[in-house]
Amino acid sequence: MEVQQATTGTAIDVALFRLRRMWARPLRPRKVGDPARPIQMSNVMVVGAVSRLERECSEVTVGGVAEHMDVDPSTASRLVNDAIAAGFVERAASNVDARRVRLVPSEAGRRVLDAVTRHRRGYLDSLMADWSQDDRETFARLITRLAEASVASPADLARLDEVIAEALEG
Repeated sequence: MEVQQATTGTAIDVALFRLRRMWARPLRPRKVGDPARPIQMSNVMVVGAVSRLERECSEVTVGGVAEHMDVDPSTASRLVNDAIAAGFVERAASNVDARRVRLVPSEAGRRVLDAVTRHRRGYLDSLMADWSQDDRETFARLITRLAEASVASPADLARLDEVIAEALEG
């Protein structure tokens, strides 16, 4: 039984890693030599975070983006600044405190987020085109359950640091 669980765990780990790499790739220009700046998936993730947060709270801040994306505030600040430089997020005056700014998706950011979401969902539909409806529903239920479990019980990153340090010591 333990061997079966290890094999299953390995298969899931490999599959999730492959999927993560697929979604994290930059969205490169379509033509070779196109001078347009590639859209980074991190830009799309920031626009997605800002869009979701603005529906949930009165003002979106870098701190809110950091918490939503589960990154430290300095990383969120860099990612937000990059999305602003790309023209996908804008700073706007705070409605609560004149000393603060709030983040809002730009019109271009909303269009890109919508396009990427439609593309991603269409791609997923094409990958599962020959799956039965029951298989799709089972997969959706199980992957949602896995995602919820990962939020409820996050990985122990301190232990991961220890494991890496031990590996480097030999």
